[in-house]
Amino acid sequence: MAELKKYLIDITEQNLTETLQLSQEHPLVLAFYAPSHQPSVEFTTLLERYAEQYQGQFTLAKVNCETQQAIVMQFQIRNLPTVYLFKEAQAIDAFQNVISEEELKQRLSVILPKEEEIKFNQALDFLQMEDYEHALPLLKDAWELSDHKNSDIALLYAETYIAMKKTEPATEILNKIPLQDRDSRWQGLQAQIELLIKASDTPEIQQLQADFAKNPNAEIALKLAIQLHQANRNEEALGLLFDILKQDLNAENGEVKQQFLSILSAIGNNDPITNKYRRLLYSLLY
Repeated sequence: MAELKKYLIDITEQNLTETLQLSQEHPLVLAFYAPSHQPSVEFTTLLERYAEQYQGQFTLAKVNCETQQAIVMQFQIRNLPTVYLFKEAQAIDAFQNVISEEELKQRLSVILPKEEEIKFNQALDFLQMEDYEHALPLLKDAWELSDHKNSDIALLYAETYIAMKKTEPATEILNKIPLQDRDSRWQGLQAQIELLIKASDTPEIQQLQADFAKNPNAEIALKLAIQLHQANRNEEALGLLFDILKQDLNAENGEVKQQFLSILSAIGNNDPITNKYRRLLYSLLY
């Protein structure tokens, strides 16, 4: 019950204005009832259950019409229960008398955050603690739930990979953002990626790339892939190894395939590159 009270408010003249202002940031349900009017009491109890079920996705503010006559007159209440739905400091909907639970859910859906917004906000909480591993799957889900249309989610998703110094998945995400949404923030993230790529181009990698260009064999490819993986250039590493596997699945006595699988395992399922190269490997195996 302690958690419920955080988003359950009894309205008085003293806190009415402050509570209505809360709806600028958080959906608000304002419910008018009277203790002597049983249908309004039962409906308000139902709203309390929904407030608990939705875990604070909206604040329920209750007005006791028997003790708050000034507020009743201000809102010109004629029937009980009367319910107002606020979002961004605007009354989006209002209804009088008891309605079915099905209709109530439909009306609440207008002010409640979408599932992708919930996951996005949960990811923000993890990012404040620099917990990138827990934030990534939430951002991935949020972006997919938005059908890859919410560029704000995509930018934060890419930014999180950049913070982890993983440029390839960040680049893939940024490339999917529509041209009209490629603003200064998008440009800034691209610049960060370029700097990270330059920093990761070590002398060891440069030498192995030169050696491989002269003598493109599996042994050098394996060494180069390991260095690329350590520099978080995983798509380059996987692409290099896959080209070898296309010619010989058992190259270097199976070590190439094993390293390919190890890289996939290391970068994890949340990396958009993982599914791409896992499918490519399956196309060779089956």
